[in-house]
Amino acid sequence: MIEITANRATPDQNCAMDKSPSSPPTTAPAVTWVEETYQRAGRSLAAGAVYFLAMVAAGWLFGPIREFATRRGFNPLAAVLIEAIPLLVIMGLSSGWAMRWLRVRDRAGDRMLVGSVAVTLVISSEFVGGAMVRGWGLYETLTNMTTAPGLVFCALLVAALLMPLVEPFGRKARR
Repeated sequence: MIEITANRATPDQNCAMDKSPSSPPTTAPAVTWVEETYQRAGRSLAAGAVYFLAMVAAGWLFGPIREFATRRGFNPLAAVLIEAIPLLVIMGLSSGWAMRWLRVRDRAGDRMLVGSVAVTLVISSEFVGGAMVRGWGLYETLTNMTTAPGLVFCALLVAALLMPLVEPFGRKARR
């Protein structure tokens, strides 16, 4: 394993340094690149989960309104397109907020991990929700995604996946 360290002492050297009164204090061991990668991945996974929760909350807010409108005779495609606009805004704001709050680095891989975790959880919840709420199986849920409103949903999933990459373009550069 490759380590990036700054003056890391062995346990025997630490004991010898502790006994001598004039020795300088030992420095804290540097973080290895493996540890840093795990920390970055953990922050990205957590940001993806927070991003998912924000999208689910928005879906729970706008979904019943859309369903009410379509049951009153409103065109289902128009209802989904109208719903998509605030969902895109919420996705942009929530992905940026989650990444800033959890200090996700401005690296494409870290940001793609945030989007992919959130989209994976949304797709999983779509299958579970389809089974629990509507009594649908795998086939019915996938078939629903081939309708016009389902294709808008798929486009929103692609936007949700890419939204963490777009977020840094809207803010000032750090100095």
